[in-house]
Amino acid sequence: MKSRFLFPHKWRIAGLFLVMVAIGLVIYNALNSGGIDATTDLIGGFLGQPVSQKIAIVLDDIEYSSAIIGLLLIGFSKEKIEDEQIAQMRLDSLQWSVYVNYGILILCIILINGLAFFSVMAYNLLSQLIFFIIRFRWKLYQLNRLAKKEETGPLTPILK
Repeated sequence: MKSRFLFPHKWRIAGLFLVMVAIGLVIYNALNSGGIDATTDLIGGFLGQPVSQKIAIVLDDIEYSSAIIGLLLIGFSKEKIEDEQIAQMRLDSLQWSVYVNYGILILCIILINGLAFFSVMAYNLLSQLIFFIIRFRWKLYQLNRLAKKEETGPLTPILK
């Protein structure tokens, strides 16, 4: 099977690096949070901010961009052996992640109001990719575990 829209397998390492950069920036921003003014949404508001807030804004942009790109590279890089079964598992996992993500989003729409909802929407950008990766990797793990069990067989002694 030809996978036209998947990244090469080696790019998963770059994705892991970008996710680690994003996690580092999340920790840095949590430790050095200075509170960003709501007027930074527009370019004019950004230009009028002090340098420390400009740096925080740029770091936030880098954080989200690297997290999204990294998760895309992790989730949509080819496996070493990419066959129809892997492609079907990928499709099922993507469908499952859409259902879970929008189910959680509907609950958040009902339960969370005000400015806190903007935080929910920011995390919602990443949650679908995270759900997809978790589900896909779990299904691959189950498939590999089943293959190892069939390889040894119930009557075959396990050699150490």
